[in-house]
Amino acid sequence: MKRLDALFDLTGRVAVITGGNSGIGKAIAFALGAQGAKLVLMARRQTELDAVCAEFADHGIAAIGIPVDLADRTALEAACKAAAEPFGTPDILVNCSGINIRRPFPELTDDDWDATLAINLAAPFFMTRALAPAMKTKGWGRIINIASLQSVRAFNNSGPYGASKGGVMQLTRATAEYWSA
Repeated sequence: MKRLDALFDLTGRVAVITGGNSGIGKAIAFALGAQGAKLVLMARRQTELDAVCAEFADHGIAAIGIPVDLADRTALEAACKAAAEPFGTPDILVNCSGINIRRPFPELTDDDWDATLAINLAAPFFMTRALAPAMKTKGWGRIINIASLQSVRAFNNSGPYGASKGGVMQLTRATAEYWSA
């Protein structure tokens, strides 16, 4: 029986994972690292990033953390530039950071809306715009956007989140249309 490891070998690849310090992002990061990718984790809190990087190191996974507020476009741009410093130009981008402010519509503030769209939709766009050109130049790259069931179905008290994740679905299609050509 043939082994399938070669199909999933990411040795020599560099993966950037937003939200890689917890939850789905951490699980994805671990899976990519276990297949040989070197990891650049981005999230807000340095202490959590350090803890996850140490945990991954115990499993032989090379990972560094870059603390960044993805809602801050200047900081996001700087983080994208810094992502290439430890291991080289990224080959894989996983946009996994997300927030879901659950309140009834009348109680939602402008800041709630702006924060949700900035993290869930704008950040994947700006991360992709910053990192995809180098992937195209190399002739190899993967961009993974984490959407949600709420991309296609509304949930109560979750309007901004659902709107942002619906946008992520369309952003993913538009990204594939442009960058895969």
